[in-house]
Amino acid sequence: MLALSKENGLVWLEAYEKMLNGVLKLEEDTAKDLGSDWVETLVSTQADLIRETSQAYLGAVKDRLK
Repeated sequence: MLALSKENGLVWLEAYEKMLNGVLKLEEDTAKDLGSDWVETLVSTQADLIRETSQAYLGAVKDRLK
């Protein structure tokens, strides 16, 4: 039961990570389409911060589940 729970947790984390990256890419693409350099820079910086933070957090959780 514990092994199955860990496996399901890893699958869920992988799906969450893919969804989050998709949302961040959509935000960055939308900012590019606006044609404003400062908005694009702001959104890109925010997306990078979220990406790096989530990679660190999700990586730590994945390591605990392995």
